[in-house]
Amino acid sequence: MENDKLVELVTAEVMRQLRVKSLPLVEQPIIPCKQALAIFTGGTIGLEESLLELQKIQALQIEVSVVLSVAAEQIIGIDRIKKHLGSNVNLVTAQSPYPRKLLKDADFVIVPVLTQNTAAKLAHTVSDTLPLTLIMQGLMQGKPILAAMNAADPQDGWRIQKDMGKCSPALAESLRENLKKIAGYGIELVQVDSLATGSQKIIERLAKKASSNQQSEPQSVQRGKKSILDVVAIKVAAGKGLTRIEVSKYVIITPLARDVARDYGIEIVQELS
Repeated sequence: MENDKLVELVTAEVMRQLRVKSLPLVEQPIIPCKQALAIFTGGTIGLEESLLELQKIQALQIEVSVVLSVAAEQIIGIDRIKKHLGSNVNLVTAQSPYPRKLLKDADFVIVPVLTQNTAAKLAHTVSDTLPLTLIMQGLMQGKPILAAMNAADPQDGWRIQKDMGKCSPALAESLRENLKKIAGYGIELVQVDSLATGSQKIIERLAKKASSNQQSEPQSVQRGKKSILDVVAIKVAAGKGLTRIEVSKYVIITPLARDVARDYGIEIVQELS
């Protein structure tokens, strides 16, 4: 029996080493890790659906970090977030340091439950809480922002079922106007069950934009037009393992791109003449 056990252990070790040695023979493309920052503000309409959608987003190989407002921490709870998204998920609360780097590294921002209060404050550019500040900063940085509008829609099906859709036409119009305003600011409003699909479309747009920038840069330089080196291009370069980017004098390098390049250890060299 002892000999049989020894043979079994030796066989297992040999097979393990064979698997390890065979890995380099399989060429796999380097795909830059995509990151999303999910911001919860405490609403409950569509909450369970939004958590399931975030799981689908994680399945798209997108790393999801979570910010909880004071109300969200009380209503949703940290344990519930970890139960759905994993115990190792990056979590930020009102007691945490300002997550500047998480926002900067995020390819896009998700608001899984856009409440009427949050929509109203954003419509009037109020940023008096951590979540509102992050959303406003995301807009200022030009990041795609995806928000599930169910909780903010006065005619959402859940409100109708719960007999909460009987507000006056004037109030309903005012609430809808808030949604129109923030959509005009650049926030993409979707139904909660479209968060994963919307996220995939955002990633596809970002990839297409990065590819277009790479292909068009030489032509822009020849014509004397200015191209832009942005965060997307930096992350593509990081995904390819580059540590140095050389650009022409015609290229405009955004301040955020310089910060992200510094974080990734990438040197940006721009010709002077």
